[in-house]
Amino acid sequence: MANKDASAPINTKRLAILLAALIATAPFAIDTYLPAIPAMAVDFGAPTHNVEVSISMFLIGFALGQLIGGPLSDRVGRRPVALVGLVIYIITSAMIIFVDSSFSLNVMRFIQAIGGGFALVIVGASVRDLFDGKDAARMFALIAVIMMIAPLVAPTVGSALLVYFQWQAIFVLLVIYGSIMLVVVWFKLPETTKLRPRYAGPARRVLWTYLEVLRTRKAVGFMLAHTGASAVMFSFLTDSPFMYIDYFGVSPSQFPYLFGANVIVIVICNRLNNPLLKRLECHQILAIGTGLQLAAVIGLFIAVNVFEPSLYAVVPLVMVAVGMIGLTAPNATAAFMQYFPHIGGTATALMGTIQFATGALAGTIIGQVHDGSLLPATASMLAFGIFANVMVHFVAEAKQIEQPAPAQSDDTVVVAAD
Repeated sequence: MANKDASAPINTKRLAILLAALIATAPFAIDTYLPAIPAMAVDFGAPTHNVEVSISMFLIGFALGQLIGGPLSDRVGRRPVALVGLVIYIITSAMIIFVDSSFSLNVMRFIQAIGGGFALVIVGASVRDLFDGKDAARMFALIAVIMMIAPLVAPTVGSALLVYFQWQAIFVLLVIYGSIMLVVVWFKLPETTKLRPRYAGPARRVLWTYLEVLRTRKAVGFMLAHTGASAVMFSFLTDSPFMYIDYFGVSPSQFPYLFGANVIVIVICNRLNNPLLKRLECHQILAIGTGLQLAAVIGLFIAVNVFEPSLYAVVPLVMVAVGMIGLTAPNATAAFMQYFPHIGGTATALMGTIQFATGALAGTIIGQVHDGSLLPATASMLAFGIFANVMVHFVAEAKQIEQPAPAQSDDTVVVAAD
């Protein structure tokens, strides 16, 4: 396997673009086919909610992929794990083109997501290898704002493909994107574990490294706050085709615009993060984000369950509820990762696993109790919004750094060679 030389200075903005493109394999895999779900259900002769289960299956597989890939990347390096994950992602994306039932789709999506989890888990670990504290939060924010291009354009791309082709064309696109990323990672991704010692303990001690993370109560508070805030988004994501297309009668061609409005708010919040970091700490910004998110989901719950549901009320409230991820995600992640410089891959894996497993659980429950109303989805969003705020205010506590690392240049960071 080619070994990218890590002794040269790394341009952090270019690295952010590369890592963001790697993360984008997930939103491309989810968001491009959302407009196609009703058509896929018709093609399979199955109810829409049976096909929506594939979203939950993807999230479960994504969680499992991170759970395995994280500690593996601590042992063998970030690059090999990412490359193996992309190969799995490409092969299964190609196989989905030929499925003929919702069951086969769900199985393939699960395996596809394991590969995606391998690729994604190295991103947070790579940032932790290179940055600390607010520098890490800024890097996560930069990655996120670039990565947000994917969910912004993905539903539009999916809808455009459906105009001219069948739903299978969406997965042809995923094969192409995954193949491009495989080449880019092979030639351009540096091995960031060269900056910090790799975990050298026996493989059987992987469980103990997970327990080490879970025993760090103050850090777990940040992880669970991020999980709750993300589950608000996943609850909406799972039910969004039903909510907008089936319930409110929005056409599949209009759906991407309503979906994209949420992403625009995420980007705006994300861009506000850097100015806020000059005045506030990560945990303070996280508290603001989760508080605003909770206010929005309370308003949404009341708007659709107490009053006559209106698209004009639902869309802006969802935009705020989902958009706050732009503030919560980078700051919760940076505050959490600050506790684990020596096992960044394992910590990232556990955080991602719990985040996506919870999202999958929320989606599954919404599907099981669905009664043709907006109550299941909005109740789930409200419950997780409350949970996130409880974690922020009563469990999480920022780590005090007595001797912070010297600030890195805005443009470059040097990774030492072995």
